[in-house]
Amino acid sequence: MSLARLGFLVGLAVLLCGADAGAAPGAVAQATDRNILLMKNGGVILAHTGQYDKEFPVNAMIEGNLLNYWASGKPGPKGWTPQSFVIELDREYELSRLAVDNREIDEKAYPGVSARKLRFSASTESSQSGWQPVSLMEAAQFGRKEEILDKPVRARWLKIEILSNYGNKSYTEINELEAYGKPVGDEPHYIDPNGVYRTNYQLLKLQVDGSRVTGCYELDKGYVHGTTNGRVFDIEWIEHKGEERGRALLVLSSGGFLNGLWYHEGIMKGPWFGNKLQGQHTIDCDPVSAAIGVGFKADTIVHQ
Repeated sequence: MSLARLGFLVGLAVLLCGADAGAAPGAVAQATDRNILLMKNGGVILAHTGQYDKEFPVNAMIEGNLLNYWASGKPGPKGWTPQSFVIELDREYELSRLAVDNREIDEKAYPGVSARKLRFSASTESSQSGWQPVSLMEAAQFGRKEEILDKPVRARWLKIEILSNYGNKSYTEINELEAYGKPVGDEPHYIDPNGVYRTNYQLLKLQVDGSRVTGCYELDKGYVHGTTNGRVFDIEWIEHKGEERGRALLVLSSGGFLNGLWYHEGIMKGPWFGNKLQGQHTIDCDPVSAAIGVGFKADTIVHQ
């Protein structure tokens, strides 16, 4: 990882000021105008069939930024194959409408790459069973397609299957997936986020105190700090004695899977993900030492 301070500030400003795609104008959008798939709203991708590389990750589809998009993995001997994703929402909702956005993908270099036929299914049981059909949608090439459901459908998990594209024999791409609806039932109790996670950037330790999160990770003896609601973590990470820093947006699933994106100078650089380890685990760092190591003074750490 490498990030400049300017990138962190720009990225944070975008996150805090940006509106959900498709949201109504005005100071406060209604609950049904909130894209509940977005990472910042608690959506997290649990499973997928593939992604091209870290520059075109599946998480880009629920980031809320049209500059980034998902691209399918490199094709096998048989060429194009269907794709699928499973997304967990932060709680149960009654879905009222769905949307697929293909406005800014690479149709110029890869004609016909836009996702076309998509099947949406919903479950209130688990991420692996209880699927009920929601919609069979034809997305727009070069555009955004929205569908209002005939009747509300309850969902805690969504499965999206791409059945075809607009003719490209190798790849498929999507800018953004969207879902809107109103929350139903009791608010879920989030799992305890405190602990150690085995991630694609080695071990990560998180400590949560109210809405404040601090931590450290083994790679480059990095330090993290930021805010959380117990599910969504908006953090700054710092390493190399404070010379490199940036931000990340991570979401913790009900099963202990942490998934999100990290940024370099305001630019998305790839996914950061991993599973929470059960029980007590040692890690070659601690948040206080890591904070001091990247330039924080000992007497200011408690006031972050």
